[in-house]
Amino acid sequence: MATPSQITNPLLVGVAIRSQIEIDGKIPVDIPLEKEFAEGSDYTVTDHVNQLHAGTCKNPRTLQIVTSIVNHLHSVIRETKPSNEEWEEAIDFVTKAGKESQGKLNIIFLLGAVLGMNTLINDINHPKPPGCTSATESGPFYIDDVPEYPSGSSIIKADTKGERMFFFGTVKNTKGEGIRGVKVDVWQADGDGVYDVQYHEGTNDRGRIVAEATGDFCYRGVLPTAYHVPTLSVVKDLLATLGRHPNRSTHLHFTIVAPGYESLTTQIYPSHSPFLGTDAAFATKPSLVSDVVEVTDPRKWVEMGFKEGEVTNGRVWLWKYDFVLPTTAEVEALKKL
Repeated sequence: MATPSQITNPLLVGVAIRSQIEIDGKIPVDIPLEKEFAEGSDYTVTDHVNQLHAGTCKNPRTLQIVTSIVNHLHSVIRETKPSNEEWEEAIDFVTKAGKESQGKLNIIFLLGAVLGMNTLINDINHPKPPGCTSATESGPFYIDDVPEYPSGSSIIKADTKGERMFFFGTVKNTKGEGIRGVKVDVWQADGDGVYDVQYHEGTNDRGRIVAEATGDFCYRGVLPTAYHVPTLSVVKDLLATLGRHPNRSTHLHFTIVAPGYESLTTQIYPSHSPFLGTDAAFATKPSLVSDVVEVTDPRKWVEMGFKEGEVTNGRVWLWKYDFVLPTTAEVEALKKL
């Protein structure tokens, strides 16, 4: 183990390190090199890495996470025995993922989605009592600054692509009681599977809806369609190698908040949607799927709030879903188990 005088000795240490020491104002930590580490022995490189981190890392949580990552990654290497060429391909893949991340397009986040990691992290961090609506990721198209509407409003522009839809939702607690003070953010793709932010033509197909005192809310919009995740990236190559497609199931996004209750961000799906079992983001669950029915009676359209001439294809799609939120106290109790 080098002494501070050795570490700052110009005969032993180059100018770059000595300059960095002056900038940092501290001497780098060194540990003794006492044991030979080799694969197949009782002291491997894994042990040596962990020993180093145990002696240098002051944050227990960071040490716990990094040690686990090192152990699992080293185990993967031992299990799969990648060749040098395969390792270089893996390095190149990660490098490309970093370079392809631009603006709101985060390829690393997208990789987490298509490998199920985002869903796993979400499930771990949002435990819920039985019967509560499952949470999902908000995805890349959420916007906080949106117009607020009373329940029953339209959230679309007149020329929005897609067949007209009427959505009706209830928000209840675990006792089956309607919740007061509910506000619901909704955002979705249009009938071509495209979000407003992709058109760059202002806010559309989204809004913050103020629910009734009963927790009920409804809005008029269009029926969305399925779309694919960004495909001009290494993610497409990975999915193709795995024999998978990059497509998301048809869905609506919701974030629901109410005083005293755990907020909920989720997605729900129509039962007629393709890709329910092969959703690229692993965000579909049977409990989030519900039927959507055709309403062909013009009198019903008027009751829903559609104006004469607004429905042009002879039908409106009626979509209903019942959301169940736990109280913050119920969630905190689960986290203590």
